[in-house]
Amino acid sequence: MKRNNSKKTIELLQRRDAPLETPTDLTRAATRDIAGAMNAILADVFVLYLKTKNFHWHMSGPHFRDYHLLLDEHADQLFAMTDSIAELIRKIGGLILRSIGHISSK
Repeated sequence: MKRNNSKKTIELLQRRDAPLETPTDLTRAATRDIAGAMNAILADVFVLYLKTKNFHWHMSGPHFRDYHLLLDEHADQLFAMTDSIAELIRKIGGLILRSIGHISSK
């Protein structure tokens, strides 16, 4: 596929790769450090979500229904947390995790 090098395309690509500019009193270093710490938390919460769903999918035994429902509720809450954490990182102008590989590197 041939890339269109028009002025508009180049401008859009530059805007896409530009950092999010948000009003903050934080220094660049503080934003980077906070975003790094929060990304580590985001990665941990996402991994915990996946592990919880794994247990949910593989539940068996006499208390199957109770545990199955409990784990499903926990997974829903964990997944909701990931969105809030990611939005906080972006709100201060930080970059967020972008792939499973990025999560595994945290």
